[in-house]
Amino acid sequence: MERSTTDDGREPLVRSRTFPLLAAYWSFGQFWGVWVILVLEFQRHHSLTDSHLGLLYSLLSVAAIVTMLAGAPRLQRLSLRASVPLSLTSLAIAALALAVGPTSMLVATFILVGIGNGLIDVYVNIAATLEERRTRRPVLQWLHASYALGGVTGAAAAATLRTVGLDHRLGLAASGVALLLTAWWNLRRAPREPAAQGATSILSVSALRRSPALWIPALTVLFCFLVEGSMDIWSGLYLREELGASPAAAGAAFVAFAGSLFVGRLFAAKALFGLGPRRTIVIAGIGGGIGGTIAVLAHTTPVVAAAFLVMGFAMSAAGPAGFSLVEEISDDPNAIAAVATVGYTGFVWSPPLLGWIADTVDLRAAMAVVVLATLGITATGLFAREKGTA
Repeated sequence: MERSTTDDGREPLVRSRTFPLLAAYWSFGQFWGVWVILVLEFQRHHSLTDSHLGLLYSLLSVAAIVTMLAGAPRLQRLSLRASVPLSLTSLAIAALALAVGPTSMLVATFILVGIGNGLIDVYVNIAATLEERRTRRPVLQWLHASYALGGVTGAAAAATLRTVGLDHRLGLAASGVALLLTAWWNLRRAPREPAAQGATSILSVSALRRSPALWIPALTVLFCFLVEGSMDIWSGLYLREELGASPAAAGAAFVAFAGSLFVGRLFAAKALFGLGPRRTIVIAGIGGGIGGTIAVLAHTTPVVAAAFLVMGFAMSAAGPAGFSLVEEISDDPNAIAAVATVGYTGFVWSPPLLGWIADTVDLRAAMAVVVLATLGITATGLFAREKGTA
């Protein structure tokens, strides 16, 4: 029996393989949305200092990058119907381990979280790329918007859980269950194609040597990942420890950031079309810096929440603009993968740096470093060159 199609020959969205992939990245964002609100309880439960937590984050990031560079290609001959569910399941197991595992297992657990992150970022994006080509729809744009939506729902759920006095471990376990459910859905609906071509390209960062101009978008993406990753990791602690916000208030503030990131990403393509990558990057950096500065200087949660909203909306187009700039600079088939790999290094050195600053100064100073990263975004935009410019 043939599937129905739309007038232009495309498969109806509701019956396509797109929804399971969007759900996969939603559950990915949901995990981090839950984490950003419950990390304080987790930290207290295991008696972790900020610097110790920062080192664990670094292990996570190193594991993710090693997985992207060397681990994921080992699965390249598998069908994406196998590798996508496997990626989601690995993070699901890690989430459950975070919920019930002892302190002695934290190093192994954070490494497993990193492996899950690396696999998901490789294979879900590859599957989404194939689906975008097949359906002729903006699947990648929707995919990254769904991650931000997951941050919204995860933070809201975690805040509600703590408001009613339930154990934080229930929230972490629930995020693992959500990942398992989307893994099951993709086991049934993900593309059957292998990811050999996409996975192999992730091994090569030689495009940066062949096209040195790629360092500009690479640094743009690095600073973007640093800001977004730092918000996922440190903003909840900043609100609850530095400002004394309740779990509900901290959740609402993070929802303002993730929600505006989600809404902004839905319109990122239109912004890029109207302004071009270079102007978009500059405006995003300036807007993110203004919002971040207000968040650092403010002393009340509502003001910080409003600043986060501005910051999220401004930053929403920066990452897509950075990747769009790659196409303006180089037609190297490995250019996107090389830029993404450099971007992930921001997750390696920023967690211990921010953890050390938080321990030696305070969390407000650590958040100030995040603001400095928005200045870096602005600078890369100013130095960027597009087609048709001198």
